[in-house]
Amino acid sequence: MKKQNEAASSQSMNEILNFLEKKAQYKFTFADDILEIKQVEDQKNLKIKKDEIEKVLSRQDLDGSPFLQINFSSGAKILVTHSLIGFKPHEIMGFDATRIPRVVTTVDLKSVSNAIEQLFDSDEAPDSKAEIEVLKKVYQSIMIGAENIGFQMSAEKKWFSSIMLNASAFAA
Repeated sequence: MKKQNEAASSQSMNEILNFLEKKAQYKFTFADDILEIKQVEDQKNLKIKKDEIEKVLSRQDLDGSPFLQINFSSGAKILVTHSLIGFKPHEIMGFDATRIPRVVTTVDLKSVSNAIEQLFDSDEAPDSKAEIEVLKKVYQSIMIGAENIGFQMSAEKKWFSSIMLNASAFAA
């Protein structure tokens, strides 16, 4: 049974490697049964252990572009598209998850952080304070979701901590 699982695991990894080889928007290495993928667009790294892959599905989006859905034994899933890795945002207590897409990417964090910074720079209005709180939850949801699937999010966590601890620093 173990040999069968190992063969399926190797086949899944080969399918992922073959897909990535055709995509210029990724850099990757595979060593010691660990695949490390770097998204060119934002330089974010994701590590995937071969034995954590449960299934790989080849799919197409509405435009007919191929992508891979990778299901992990933990229950997590990612979508590897032509240029970015999509994942499910983390559910935050007290935040309506329907306010954001069901699949997000690490690149989404940049637009959310820009929106937060713009609101800090604008005149303090009661509406902008409420909007900042919503955007903080959106940012946190995406950041934790990325971390949950294996992205290294140290810089994003540091930035988020700084706005949580000292929001007035952005207004200066």
